[in-house]
Amino acid sequence: MRDVTLGEDACRARTGSLPRALTTFRTLAISLAHLAGWTNNAAARDHYRNHPADALRQLGLTG
Repeated sequence: MRDVTLGEDACRARTGSLPRALTTFRTLAISLAHLAGWTNNAAARDHYRNHPADALRQLGLTG
């Protein structure tokens, strides 16, 4: 799922703890989208890419 939706295999991060950290953030993003009610990861990614304020609002980071 992470590779298809978030292009994980195309990522060039290969050293140190960066690959693990990026995987954690990708998994977190997918989990948060599911908690928000999204069933289609690609649709959620497209929505939040075009409307980042919606993501911040849902996380309680803006008013």
